[in-house]
Amino acid sequence: MSSMIALPLRVGPLVGLLLALFLFTGCSDSTSEPSAPGPGADTSAMAHNHESPGETCFICDPAKRDAGRLWCQEHSRYEDRCWLCQPQLEEKGRLYCEEHGLYEDECHLCHPELKTSAKPVSGGGPDSGHSHAASDETCFICDPDKRDAGRLWCQEHSRYEDRCWLCQPQLEEKGRPYCEEHGLYEDECHLCRPGTEKPGEKGEEKSSRAAPHSGGAPELFCNEHQVPEHECGICQPQLAAGLGPGGELKVRFESVHSAAKAGIRTVPARATEAQASVSALCEVSYNENELARITPFASGLLRRVLVDVGADVEAGDVLLELHSAEVASAKSAFISAVVDLNLKEVACKRERRLAERKISSDKEVQEADAACRTAELTLSTTRQRLLNLGFTEEEVETISADQDSSAVLLVRAPYRGTIVERDAVVGEAVSPGDSLLTLANLETMWLSLSVPADRAHLVEAGQQVAASFDGHPGLAPVGELTWVNMAIDERTRMLRARAVVDNSARSLRAGMFGDAQLLVAGVGEAIAVPRGAIQRYERAPYVFVKLEDDLYSLRRVALVDGSPAGEYVAVLSGLAADEPVVAVGAFTVMSEFLKSRLGAGCVDD
Repeated sequence: MSSMIALPLRVGPLVGLLLALFLFTGCSDSTSEPSAPGPGADTSAMAHNHESPGETCFICDPAKRDAGRLWCQEHSRYEDRCWLCQPQLEEKGRLYCEEHGLYEDECHLCHPELKTSAKPVSGGGPDSGHSHAASDETCFICDPDKRDAGRLWCQEHSRYEDRCWLCQPQLEEKGRPYCEEHGLYEDECHLCRPGTEKPGEKGEEKSSRAAPHSGGAPELFCNEHQVPEHECGICQPQLAAGLGPGGELKVRFESVHSAAKAGIRTVPARATEAQASVSALCEVSYNENELARITPFASGLLRRVLVDVGADVEAGDVLLELHSAEVASAKSAFISAVVDLNLKEVACKRERRLAERKISSDKEVQEADAACRTAELTLSTTRQRLLNLGFTEEEVETISADQDSSAVLLVRAPYRGTIVERDAVVGEAVSPGDSLLTLANLETMWLSLSVPADRAHLVEAGQQVAASFDGHPGLAPVGELTWVNMAIDERTRMLRARAVVDNSARSLRAGMFGDAQLLVAGVGEAIAVPRGAIQRYERAPYVFVKLEDDLYSLRRVALVDGSPAGEYVAVLSGLAADEPVVAVGAFTVMSEFLKSRLGAGCVDD
């Protein structure tokens, strides 16, 4: 040693000092105590060994661990065999294998013969190392369908909640023998004793709220979340599906501080009046009672189109001008009839004067009268023909006075409206029945409704209708139901109905799709909550009610059927006025409720 130290002294005092420190504080020999492992260090993995290189076990290979059994990451052993974390679980008189973190009578690494004695069943919890005689045999531990209906199940420890002493230590009957393999008392374990009657075989009803066994045992209580087990939404989220309006589960945050950081805000529920309604799909279309297809009354050539799409017209405005030989013929016939009638009237008057002088016979007078009446009939026929072609009374008088036999035919608007379609092209030959223009009165529109068949019995003519359209929040036309079909559509299985709604603002467009509410019988008082407060779980509506700073109630509610779109939703039952309802952050509370389904419920981090 002295020769080794002398060498650095010759090199220099500083180097010699460093080398001396290295020799006295350097690499420890095998007898030195190892330094304390850092947080999370795998202490068991450092202690155990394998005979063959490459061999692994459940300590160093997570794939070989019991499925579903909690693992203590800090001490590298099963959580239910870690006395540092779970000292209350240690059986003092039972031999323990420190190397592998198991009891000696279950350590198959030290005692390979134990491997065949019990084969762990996948899907169990920490104490699910039960076995079956047949490979395809299952029991209530590994098959949820074989569990007692309505009886709470401890997902963390794979046993009934009322038989889990880790979660419910207050329920344990100390003097009653307990089957560790199946998580039941020995006198009720039908797996170990097939002759034992299974609970519930005599018809007794089990409830998730009932205390286990008889004799006044205390109610199941979730110690982690400090609420009764049957009310713990985090541990028992499956119970939410069975809640009726007013039923609730409780959701507790990890701390008041974490709840405050979530930014949750509540508002008091307020009483209101609501009216039930039936929801339907709707499509906007023109009011066909005030829709006209403009067509000529005679064949001809189109000479002028005086309006275009979008033009507003009044009744009688000229829309089209045609050149029609049929019109010219009708005018000529009318003019001839006018002239002929004038002649016949003059002849009739002359015959009457001659008859008064005894110059003409009565027969001649009668013949003159008959000819006059025939001329009148001809004039009336030709006059009506012109009216049928679209001429007005004034125009007919003008034709008679001016002796106008032109072929011009003017097509006029039948009533006030807007041109919504145009198919007319100047110069084309047209005939009666050709749709040249479409005129619509846009003051009112039709809503064509499709009502679900199961709500058809609530729909009748005369009901008020309110519509809403996505992308148009301010558009909410109101009208009246005017027609309800008597049959369900075979193809869509929907009931067709129609309503007329006001469109004086010209905001509706034909072809728009939206939702409609048909107001039916009133339901009286209801509770109004912000629309954002309503949360859906398995398609059912819920709200969160604040109970404490870190505790919220997941409350099932019933909504007024077809609540109109808006800022608030009407709640029919399940909520009282002035209860503090979560209006902002409801999704955060829902996430806390669902965290057990994301793998973070009662399971340790």
